[in-house]
Parts: sequence; structure tokens; C-alpha cells
Amino acid sequence: MNTNFSEVMEKLKTEHFENLKQMPLPPGAEDFLKAKILEQDVDTITFMLKLSWVFGAQAGQQAVAQAEYLEQMQQRKPRIEA
Repeated sequence: MNTNFSEVMEKLKTEHFENLKQMPLPPGAEDFLKAKILEQDVDTITFMLKLSWVFGAQAGQQAVAQAEYLEQMQQRKPRIEA
């Protein structure tokens, strides 16, 4: 296992576990995950992790783009029309 990935995940868990514990998952999601773990279905678990990673990256990129757009709008000089 990549030590860097493990360290990052442990750090994120330490920092965010309590807040995320309150976040509901769709009904049946935990049972589905437990079943996949017991089945040792690494392909499905890896797919779920990658999907989450992609969604997180997309949300992050969108947040950055929105922040950059808002900053540009604030820096624009208002047009004065006579």
C-alpha cells in the first residue's frame, strides 16, 4: 500500500470523521459495502472509490472556477453609460 495515500486518508479521517459520520448515505449503501468487503470484491470497491474521487475532483474544480469568476466580476470596473 502506498504510504502517502494511507497517511492522507488517516489524516482526513482524523479531521473529518465526526462531521461525515452525521452525513446519511442512501438506504442500503452500508449493507452493500459490507457485502462487497465480505466478498472481497476489490473491483467494485475500487470502482466506488474512483467514482467518489472523480466526483470530488469535479466539485473542487467547479468551486475553483466559480471563485475565479466571482473574483473577476468584482475586479471589473462598472460601465457608466450616459
